[in-house]
Amino acid sequence: MQTSSQDIAATATEYGISTRGAYNQLYMRGWSFFEQCLATPWSPATPDGVINLGVAENSLMHGEIVQFVEENTKVDPVSQLTYGNGPRGSPRLQRALAGFLNRKFSPLEPVKGDDIIVMAGVTPVIDALAWALCNEGEGIIIPQPYYTAFATDIPGRARGVIIPATFQDIEGYKGFDDVFDAEMNVKALEKAINDAESKGIKAKGLILVNPHNPLGRCYPPETIKAIAAFCQSHSLHLISDEIYAQSIYQNPRATDAVPFTSALALDLPIDTQKLHVAYGASKDFCANGLRLGMLHTRNKGLMGAMASNAMLGWPPYVVQDIWAAMLEDTDYTDKFLEKNQELLGESYRVVTEFLREQGVGYFENSNAGMFLWIDLRRHLVGQKEGELPELRVAKLSPEDLAKYLEREQHIWKVLGENKILLAMGSVFASEELGWFRMTFSASKPALEVGLERLKRVFEELLPVN
Repeated sequence: MQTSSQDIAATATEYGISTRGAYNQLYMRGWSFFEQCLATPWSPATPDGVINLGVAENSLMHGEIVQFVEENTKVDPVSQLTYGNGPRGSPRLQRALAGFLNRKFSPLEPVKGDDIIVMAGVTPVIDALAWALCNEGEGIIIPQPYYTAFATDIPGRARGVIIPATFQDIEGYKGFDDVFDAEMNVKALEKAINDAESKGIKAKGLILVNPHNPLGRCYPPETIKAIAAFCQSHSLHLISDEIYAQSIYQNPRATDAVPFTSALALDLPIDTQKLHVAYGASKDFCANGLRLGMLHTRNKGLMGAMASNAMLGWPPYVVQDIWAAMLEDTDYTDKFLEKNQELLGESYRVVTEFLREQGVGYFENSNAGMFLWIDLRRHLVGQKEGELPELRVAKLSPEDLAKYLEREQHIWKVLGENKILLAMGSVFASEELGWFRMTFSASKPALEVGLERLKRVFEELLPVN
């Protein structure tokens, strides 16, 4: 949500709050309709509830998670009902995470528990990084499109600035595949940092989400190396957000898709003090509600700065021990991740077949995550055939931009009113309007109902002529 300085000042005066509080209040106001829709989620017991295909939640393995938690949760008053070892994370979970990263991320140098800080999700990790790295008004570069929550993680408390790296105006750009090209990234990043400097904004870091959200594709090693070299040349911190690292699936159409490669696995041309890797339990372990995330860094000064913030969002030790128990049981973890990947592939095939039947396009070269980047541009303009009008944000007049943004929100609201949620592309800083992110990892019964509702909305309420 865009907010003007006048809106912020007026809100601060009206409620007697700070300008930073006013900014956050205005941003969260845009979530009210979303919160109303989620008040009654769909279940067999509430068949009129909302099917949520807008949030990246994986329900495919919830049964296995519930069983594991019920069988392995024991409360120890000494270690779990006290302050324990402090806010950086339990030593048990730090050791378990180090072992997991060493097994699954193939690091060049062994990961140590002492190099890991645990927080209440990757969102607090990014917030703490922005606070520790940026002075007010300094920025973090992020390639577009990017994860919607960065719009709060970076400016919300740290008052940092997002510096978007755009691709569509880069010479030679042909489509979303180029977002993963090494040369194209360097051009986009150089343009982004130059544009920021011209506005007096100093860049302090770069966030790379690998696998990508919302495009659902892994970065090739050569692109990660090129981005690291760019960061080194500009003295930037490189933050590799790898929360979807193990949510990889087979996509026969993505013949050139590469497997996941962690930044830890590469000999990157960057100072190790400026390389940081984030991970969490939410996605690969189907447990958004556990609120557990971590950062691996060899920068002890940065870790110390973040530790003070960790006190504000301290994950309960009993919850940390649940994840630790999973990671310590390597046989369980391997089988869990393997089955999850298999189910993701099955759900992907079901949803893409549905989209093709409906004549809805999508980015076909995905192989990671739990969502699709789907093309509703024709529904946006109500045009079945022929060349579409210009929908690139940078090329639209203010009047046309406002018109198409209103239409995009109309599509979202029509979906919500009919108990089905997708996520608007504009909240992911999409360079072109009319794209939506669609999660395909709902439970099988929920997904079946969701697709039925979506079909009715496409055919009856949002037709293309």
